[in-house]
Amino acid sequence: MLAGSGQNVTLITTSPRKSDVLAGGPEQDVSVYIVEHASRNWPRKGVQLSKLPKHTWQLFSFLKRESFDIIHFFGGNNTGLILGFLKRIGIKSHAFFSPIKDPSASGSTLLAKAAFSRVDKFIATTNYVRDGWEQLYGKDRCGILHPGVFKNIPMPSQQRQKNSVLFWRNADYENGADLAMASFLELAPKYPDIRFVFAVRPHDVLEKKLLELETTEANIDVHIYPYNNGTTLESLLQNALFVVQPFRQLSINPQMSILETLYSGVPVIASGIESNEELIISGETGLLIPPENKNALSEAIVSLLDDRELREKMANNARPRTEATWNWELFGKELVEIYENGNS
Repeated sequence: MLAGSGQNVTLITTSPRKSDVLAGGPEQDVSVYIVEHASRNWPRKGVQLSKLPKHTWQLFSFLKRESFDIIHFFGGNNTGLILGFLKRIGIKSHAFFSPIKDPSASGSTLLAKAAFSRVDKFIATTNYVRDGWEQLYGKDRCGILHPGVFKNIPMPSQQRQKNSVLFWRNADYENGADLAMASFLELAPKYPDIRFVFAVRPHDVLEKKLLELETTEANIDVHIYPYNNGTTLESLLQNALFVVQPFRQLSINPQMSILETLYSGVPVIASGIESNEELIISGETGLLIPPENKNALSEAIVSLLDDRELREKMANNARPRTEATWNWELFGKELVEIYENGNS
């Protein structure tokens, strides 16, 4: 989008082992610079401290040499800390940071305020995250842009007969997989014509329990990526009456799996935490429930299974109501305006 608006753009990214990142090549007129990958390999989380010095030095050397007007880091607060450090050791470019978490994710707010003090502007992607950074740096240094969705998930056919309830995320406690397991186990015998489906990543903490659960009820299915028999996320969403995502906390704001589901025309039941209430219009595109509450999840599932008219209303609303706010056209236009103002 930036290149198309006449900006001279360079993408800085990493290339972890066994990764298909940028497999299709960069877009038109966008140069790409690869730096050391310092994150731990999935399913482990966090930073490999042994690789962090090389990662930081490569960034510093490249940014110092190129002297960009603006450098813009996107991601977790550790990524923002690197940006703050680079500014302190001599990078002169205007520094923008788009955080996916609020400042409390960095621990002490006083430490966060000192660490990010050299960042010129914080451009959050949800109100929830923006509000947290505003408390430290004020409204003048904080803004918001709403991203769209990259995955091209087709809308389901109106004639398609859907018959499943889908959980798709990592099979762990953070994503509430245990809550979905308990609800599905309770409801599967009561709704024998409905498939209760899990689509999860491999090697996560609840994988063994999920596979055991699949053997207890004939209408509970478990798909572990890469899925077998031609199953895809697109086909699972095409067949889903709605999706359940009872998060305890979010790995990213906005939670892209919710946006991708709504873009596919499928309602979502999710915990009303962090920025989820900005994505789901409760009663219109899905339902928001209290976190860590299996009974509330089961009740919400039953309410949608038993109310076809409500489900259809939510399905019809899901894509247009979401796309009106969360779209790349507005994001790109407003980002260019922010860059032009920030570089004046």
